[in-house]
Amino acid sequence: MRRVTGVILFALLPLTFTLPAQGQPAPRRLAFAEVATTALQNNLQLRVALLGVAVAEAQLAQARGAKTPQVSVSGSYTRSQERPGQTLTFPNPFGPTPPEITVTLTPADPNMLAVRLGVEFPLYTGGRLESQIALAEASLRGARAVFARTAQLVVFSAEQTFLQILLAQENVTAARRTLVQAEESLWVARARVQAGAAPEFDVLQADVAVAGARQGLVRAQTAAQNAQAELNAMLNLPLATSLDPTDTLEPRPVPGTLEAAVARATRDRPELAELRARMDAARAAIDLAASGARPNMVLGAYYDVGGSPSNLSGTWSVMLAVTLSLSDGGITRERIREAELRLEQLKVLEAQTKQRIELEVRQAWLALDQAAAEVTAATSGVEQGREAARIAGVRYQAGVGTSLELLSAQAALAQAELALASARFSQNVARVRLILAAGGSL
Repeated sequence: MRRVTGVILFALLPLTFTLPAQGQPAPRRLAFAEVATTALQNNLQLRVALLGVAVAEAQLAQARGAKTPQVSVSGSYTRSQERPGQTLTFPNPFGPTPPEITVTLTPADPNMLAVRLGVEFPLYTGGRLESQIALAEASLRGARAVFARTAQLVVFSAEQTFLQILLAQENVTAARRTLVQAEESLWVARARVQAGAAPEFDVLQADVAVAGARQGLVRAQTAAQNAQAELNAMLNLPLATSLDPTDTLEPRPVPGTLEAAVARATRDRPELAELRARMDAARAAIDLAASGARPNMVLGAYYDVGGSPSNLSGTWSVMLAVTLSLSDGGITRERIREAELRLEQLKVLEAQTKQRIELEVRQAWLALDQAAAEVTAATSGVEQGREAARIAGVRYQAGVGTSLELLSAQAALAQAELALASARFSQNVARVRLILAAGGSL
C-alpha cells in the first residue's frame, strides 16, 4: 500500500510545479526547431550587428557620391551705414549764367547681395576616390561577414541554453524521483522501528536522505528557472516568461563526415570571409596611399550674381584646378609601406584562422564521439542502478538488508540518472557546436 502511495505522490509532484497560478499567463510552448528562428528575429545583439551593416552601406554610398558632380550655392547679404549723397560744385564752362553748376550724386545703396552657384567635378584624383569606394565595399563585405558569424553564435548560444533547460528539467524530474524514494524509505524505516525490526538509527539515516533530496530538488528547480531567464534574454522576451519546451533531451543524429565538415568550415566560415574583405580593404588602402603622389584635377563652373537689389548683375566663370604634391617628407611612401605590411599581416592571420577553424571542427567531432560513448555507458548504468535499487528495496523490506544498503543503491541510481541526462546534454551540445564550427550547417 505504501508503495502505491509513493507512486501516486511521484505522479502528482510534477503538477504542483507546472500548473500556472490563477491569473498568470500560460507557459509559452517552444520547440528546439523554433529557437533559431526566434533568436534571429528578436535577439538584440544581432540587431546591433545588423545596424553595423547599415552603417557600412551608408559609408559606401558616401564614397560613391564623392565621384559625382558637387553642386553648391552660397549667398551673402551686406548692409552698410547709410550716407548722404555727395554734392559737387564747379564753374559753368558753357557761359556766365549760371556762374556755377552744382551736381548731387545719388548715394550708394546700403543693401548689397552676392550669390554664387557652382558645380565642381573631379576629373582625376590619382585613384583616391576609386580606392575609397573599394575600401568601403570591402568594409561592407566585412560587416556582412561579421553579421553572419554573430547570427551563428547567437543561434548556438540560444540552442545551448534551450538544451540546458531540458537538462535542468531532467534534473528536476530525477530530484523529485529521489525525494519520493527517500520519503518511501523513511516510511518503511519508521514502520520497521515501530515493529522492533530495525534500530532508530535507520530512521535518522532516512531523515537525512529526505532532507538532502529536498535540497537537491530546490537546487534543480533554481537552475531550471535561471536557464529559462537566460533564454528569455537571448530571445528578447520578458525575463519572467515561463517556457514550456516541447522536446526531450534525446540524442540527435549528425550527418556527414569529418572530412566534409572540415572542408566546408575552411571554405565557408564567416571569419574567413571577413578576413578576405579586410585583405581587399588593405589592397585598397595601398592604392589610396599611392594616390597621394599623383596630381588632382578639378573642373568647376560658377555663376555669380551680385549688386544692390535694384541693380543686380551676373557673370560666369570656369576653373580648372590642378594640385600636385612635390614633397611630403616621405609620408606617402611610409603610408604605402604601412598598408603593404598590414596586408601581409592579414595573410598570416588567414592561415592561422584556417588552422584554428580546422582544429575547432576536429575537437567538436571528437567531443561528439565521446558524448555518444558516454550516452551508451550512462544508459547501461541507469539500467543496472534501477535493478540494484529494486533488489536493495526488496532485501530491506524482507529484513535481510540494511538501510545503508538501500540508501546507497537509491543514491547510486540518482547519480546514474543524472549522468545519463548529462551525457545526452553533452551529445546535443557537441552536435550544435560541430554545426557552429562547420559554418552553420552540416
